[in-house]
Amino acid sequence: PTLKKAYLKEGVVPTNRRASISGLPETPYVVEYVTNATKPDQLSTDQIHNTTRHFFDAVDCPVTVNRELRSSEDSGSTVHVEIDISKANDLTYHTADNLGVLPVNSTADVEAVAKALGYDLDAYFTVKPAPKTEWHGAPFPTPCTVRDCLSQYCDLTSAPRRSELKQLASYATDPTDKKALLRMSSKEGKSEYKEKIVESHVGLVDLLRRCPSISAPLEHFLHFCPRLIPRYYTISSSSSVYPNSVHITVSVTETKKKDGSIFRGVCSSHLSGLVASKKDTVRIFNRESTFRLPKDTTRPILMIGPGTGIAPMRALLQERAYQRDSLKKTVGPNVLYFGCKKQSMDYIYEDELSSFQKDEILNELHVAFSREQSKKVYVQHLLAENAASTWELVNGQGAYIYVCGGVKMGGDVSEALKEIAVAEGNLSPAGAKEYLSKLASEGRFVQELWA
Repeated sequence: PTLKKAYLKEGVVPTNRRASISGLPETPYVVEYVTNATKPDQLSTDQIHNTTRHFFDAVDCPVTVNRELRSSEDSGSTVHVEIDISKANDLTYHTADNLGVLPVNSTADVEAVAKALGYDLDAYFTVKPAPKTEWHGAPFPTPCTVRDCLSQYCDLTSAPRRSELKQLASYATDPTDKKALLRMSSKEGKSEYKEKIVESHVGLVDLLRRCPSISAPLEHFLHFCPRLIPRYYTISSSSSVYPNSVHITVSVTETKKKDGSIFRGVCSSHLSGLVASKKDTVRIFNRESTFRLPKDTTRPILMIGPGTGIAPMRALLQERAYQRDSLKKTVGPNVLYFGCKKQSMDYIYEDELSSFQKDEILNELHVAFSREQSKKVYVQHLLAENAASTWELVNGQGAYIYVCGGVKMGGDVSEALKEIAVAEGNLSPAGAKEYLSKLASEGRFVQELWA
């Protein structure tokens, strides 16, 4: 104790697992445990890792509303979340921008990882560059607790890449564990990896349970564990109407795994569990989107957004109402195509859309209920039924087209629009494709799609 006191920097405790590091892969990090916990270090831009800048820039904001949008008849969940940004310095947004949300891992997963690797969740530490390594900047703010690190910065639930399995094998002391990890990381084990890791939604937390011989000091864990990445939600509010609040529409991901357990999306589950009355907060930042209303407010807009793809359309309709009622501008026709399973289950924002219709902001509303008849009906089918009026709106009146939702839906809508251009505009298939490309280059055909 006397020697430690004499030769160790005050407040710094070295990692107690140094003796076991020999033979392990190199890591660019050194972890120093500190006893006098302080606020995270203030770092300049060039001292921060470029790919994790959001950990330093995101702002903690309180949730003021969190309500379910689907009916109890639907087993799924979509929540409407409102976040107060009135006290968030420098955080502003434009209508239908993208909100970056930093996920938080569940307490159960964090505790499971800490238990498996023998980490003290309440210990504070800093991350420094290891000697003779190329340093690209701090990966996340420190000092912080191990609990905060595992909760906010480490991806514990996504399927690791095969290269990460190979790294992980270096830390398995049981030959069976090591062999299994190496096999699935190899070219020969590609199909096994796909079946047992990717399709089974197996994350690092699951692998530590299945391969209990894995042991790694924290600085090594930080090297092989991927970082949590932000999730982006197209904002569903108008910044003109709600300058101090930002709204998002979140589909909560829950999938039954092959072993019968439930895989929960880390960000959507975190968001759905936030309680406004408890003043729960969420870390957010803004990213500009491509959704921008025409500068000429008299131009029509054609909006196609099934499911949570309705989010930016809600924002655009709020903005058009503001332009008409507050700015006293003439606003062109607004046409919306929405789709869901059944009116009684997942017709989200139905009451608001009805209000927009009554206020004559929403001039046409076309809803595809895919499960209310034997043959499935989607938004692209309704577009095709209204081919003549759609062509007149786009080609005759210069409408702007906005599409938001899944990639497959986006492709189907593009094909429907091309077919309309061929049938109503007498264009060749190649000409129709070129026509849509021209609209896109002019900012008149905007798509935001996700896989």
